[in-house]
Order: sequence, then structure tokens, then C-alpha cells
Amino acid sequence: MTRPELLTRPKRKNRLFPILCSILLIIVLLLVVAEFRFVRRYTPVCVEGPSMRNTLQDGDWLYADGERTPRRGDIVIVDVRNFKDASGENVFKGREISFIVKRVIAEEGDTVFASDGKVFLRRAGEEEFFPLDEPYVSGRTGDFDLVTVGAGELFIMGDNRPVSDDSRRFGAVPASFVTGVVPQWALDYKGVITGWENFRESIRDLF
Repeated sequence: MTRPELLTRPKRKNRLFPILCSILLIIVLLLVVAEFRFVRRYTPVCVEGPSMRNTLQDGDWLYADGERTPRRGDIVIVDVRNFKDASGENVFKGREISFIVKRVIAEEGDTVFASDGKVFLRRAGEEEFFPLDEPYVSGRTGDFDLVTVGAGELFIMGDNRPVSDDSRRFGAVPASFVTGVVPQWALDYKGVITGWENFRESIRDLF
């Protein structure tokens, strides 16, 4: 009598592993797409100088939204490489300044002035001036005469008024020179952003 062969069950294929791999691949692809879209829209900017203190400190990193239209109160990045005064001279000639970080105080058609250390604004189309509430200002704002912002321009000032070189000296800037608007979340998390960008800089320095 022959011994019967042992019956064995066919091995089941592990279906969980390919499913997990597919999910992981989808997550990676989504992260790559999100990173690509983020990089296209937001530009990292490092603050240099004290003109926006205490809102921003020298060495802070921010992200600027290149698709957002600047409005009153926004912090903006302005390309001043081709910004010329009435005589045709570059406003920042010889100072090796390409971009500045300032706050939008007035838009096209607005009229603005400062008296007794207070900034007053009359919006385009309105008749009355009102004092601006500016809790972000550091130091006293020097007085300046009435300025009406021209078409397609912005009147910008630094938050650290005594040291800021801004529209009080060189006038309103073309809105087209604004390369990005700093969103509120970038201000709220500037500490995290600064730490991350400094880490990225240190990694790049290794290669």
C-alpha cells in the first residue's frame, strides 16, 4: 500500500503589499505636484535691514505670493532695479539694492499725508480723511505733505518709520514692480519658515 501524498494548500498571494505601494506612490506624486505648485506661486525672501522692525527682523525668511494683487496694509516685495526718479536716475543707484520689503499705505487715487506723527488717508472717490490705525509702526512717523497716488502706483512705507527709506523720499512706486505679497500665514509662521529656509541653506552649502 502506497503512502498518500500530503495535501498542501496553495499559497495565497499577499495583496496588501502592492496596495500599500500604490498608496505610497500616490502620496509621493501628490506631494511632488503640491511642491511644484507651491514653488511656482510662492518665492522665499530673506529680510535684510531694520526698516520693517518690529514686524520683521533682519534675517527673517518669508514666502511671497506672486499671484496676489497688493492692497492697503499688505507687506510687499518690490523690484527696484529699474525704479528711476524724475531725473531718470535709479533711486537706489550705487547701493546694491535690488528688492525692498515695505507695507502698502495707499493705492491708486488715494491721497495721504502725515501730521504730528500720524498718517491720514483719503481713499479714492471719498471726501474725508481719516487717521490710519497702525499698531505695527515702530518709532514716530515724520510729517509729510499731501501725496495723491497716481494711476497704477502704490505708496509704500516701512514699519520702522525713523529709518525706512520709502515713498516719503522717492514717491509712489509702480504696482507692476511688486513681485509678491506676503500672506498673513507667512507672517504668523515666519519663525518656522526661517528655521526651514536656514536649514535648506545649510544643506545647499554642503554641496
